[in-house]
Amino acid sequence: MKKNLLFIAILFSTLLVGQEKYKYIVVPQQFSFFTEPNKYNLNSLTKSFFESEGLTVFYDGEDLPEAFLRDKCQVLYANAIKNSTIFNTKITIEVKDCQNKILITSIEGNSREKSYDTAYSQAFREALTSLKGKVDFQKTFTDKANTTKSEVTIEEAKVLSNTVVAVAPETTSNKTLLFALPTETGFKLVNAVPNVIFELQKTTIPDLFLAERGMLDNGIFYKKEGNWFYEYYKKGKLIVEKVEVKF
Repeated sequence: MKKNLLFIAILFSTLLVGQEKYKYIVVPQQFSFFTEPNKYNLNSLTKSFFESEGLTVFYDGEDLPEAFLRDKCQVLYANAIKNSTIFNTKITIEVKDCQNKILITSIEGNSREKSYDTAYSQAFREALTSLKGKVDFQKTFTDKANTTKSEVTIEEAKVLSNTVVAVAPETTSNKTLLFALPTETGFKLVNAVPNVIFELQKTTIPDLFLAERGMLDNGIFYKKEGNWFYEYYKKGKLIVEKVEVKF
C-alpha cells in the first residue's frame, strides 16, 4: 500500500486533471539561436517527437484550423532553450500554454561532440526523450489540478487512494550494479561500460525520484528499507524492480 501511495502522490503532482485534452502544439520553424529554419533538421525532429506523442503539430506561421483561431488556449507551444558552453552543447525543451506558463520542462540534453550537427542532434534527442509520455496535458483545470509538487503530501495521497483500485505489483530484481552520477536535476545511473540506464529527477519527497529508462518506460525510483526500487507500468501491469545502485 505504501508503494501505491507514493505512486499516487507523484501521479497527482505531475499530471493536470480536467475534462478536455490539448490537441495541438506549435513548434518554431526556426529556433532563436540559429540563423536559418530547421537547422540540422532539429525543428523536424521536434515536430516528429510531438506527433509521436499523439498531438497535431504545426509550425509557427502555418495556416491553422478554424477551431484553433476561435480558441488559442487549446494549443500548447514548444520551444528549445540553449545553454551551451565551449565544450558542451546543452538544450532544454519547454512546453507552455497560451498564457506563457511553463507546463513542463525537459531534462537538459547534453553532448560533448565536436561536430555541431551531431552534438545538437544528441542534445535534442536526449531532451525530447525525457518528455516521452509526459505531454498528455488536460486543458480544463479543477482546483486540485493546480496543486504543485510541493503542495502534495502523503496524507493527501492517502485520501486520494480511497478512490483508487489497489494494484498488485509484479516484483523482479535487477542485480547489475549501477553507479549514480549527479546532474542538475537529479542523477544518471550508469553501468560499468558506462551506459546510461536510468535518468532520475528529484521530487520534494526525500529518496523519491521521477525515473526514465531510455525510451523503454518511465515511473518512480525510491528507497525502502535500505533498498532501491524502480516502479512502472507495462501493458497495464504494475512492475516493481529492485535495483542495485551505488550513490
